[in-house]
Amino acid sequence: MNRFVSSTIETLERELGEAQRERERQEQAVLRAENAHEAACAARDEAWAGSSIDDPEVEELSRLVYRRRRELYEAIDRLKAAEGKERRIKSRLMYVLPAERRRYLSGEVDEEFHEFLNSVREAYAGELPEVEISIVTENPGEVDLRGDSTWRALERLYSGTVRRWVEIRAPESTCALGTLVRQISYYAGGHTPRVFVGDEELPPGSLSGTGLPDRFRPLRGEDTEAGRLSLARITVRRYLDEVTVGRLQKEPAALIAVSEIARLYQTLSFTGDEIRWRLEQLVSLRPEVLQAIQRLTGEHRRFSFYEIARAARLLDGHLPDAGVAAEALHRSVERALESGVPLVDIAYMSVTSDEGF
Repeated sequence: MNRFVSSTIETLERELGEAQRERERQEQAVLRAENAHEAACAARDEAWAGSSIDDPEVEELSRLVYRRRRELYEAIDRLKAAEGKERRIKSRLMYVLPAERRRYLSGEVDEEFHEFLNSVREAYAGELPEVEISIVTENPGEVDLRGDSTWRALERLYSGTVRRWVEIRAPESTCALGTLVRQISYYAGGHTPRVFVGDEELPPGSLSGTGLPDRFRPLRGEDTEAGRLSLARITVRRYLDEVTVGRLQKEPAALIAVSEIARLYQTLSFTGDEIRWRLEQLVSLRPEVLQAIQRLTGEHRRFSFYEIARAARLLDGHLPDAGVAAEALHRSVERALESGVPLVDIAYMSVTSDEGF
């Protein structure tokens, strides 16, 4: 199946490249046709100014204007057809590439993110003294076609936008390098850095090393409150807008809980958009309820996100004490597991009955 998808991506990438080159050729053809039409109009108007409309030269130039106008319309039609073909191929690519968008770095890239990369470099300096970590930015219209077919497809697909990614260069491939890459990915919203050993780019996922957080190297200041909040902001900014991040920062515990939930979702094969949607449903909840959701998600209960989030919002909105709401969510989960009654129904009964829930 993976070979089939890879072959499809490679074929679509090649077709998209051809379609984009054809669209560019047609754009140039339209520009030439516009210039020819304007020149013909100017010549006709100049000849007309010194004679009557019945003048043979004016009549000939008028026929030339009509011919140039027809050629312009035909060129525009060909351009529209080329643009339509490009859009159709892009739509097919977007269908097979949703998870691959993590190769790009989403969200704001500020001084705090640069400091995070510096702290990662320092943490691995003893094992990887020559490693280089940088952020590469490509502007609209620029494409980097050095990578595999998936990367080239992404570059062609999003060539009209600003793209950023983390680029790592090292003299050799080691377990420590693989762990470094996974540590950056863990905190940077699942972003997949590009890794070069010498002049050769390594395929994503080909590096050895551990992805377990407890095996990561300790980062500068991560054991302090400020350090934990900094790492939380770095993760949450990959998914949520700055207004939402600013609101979460007023409740540090909520910010940290949302970042931990996001990192858990990153291990569940969700795309970035799927994680973003889930987090948007949770950001209005109080910290205690968010922490309860984090624990329930980490335990991999059989309930869907929709069930847990709906039950959490119901309890959080009806129970004034956040601690009681969190405990009610845990008890609702346990009771639903024991009884087989839907979780949301259990949560609803807990806020409408007089039971000491």
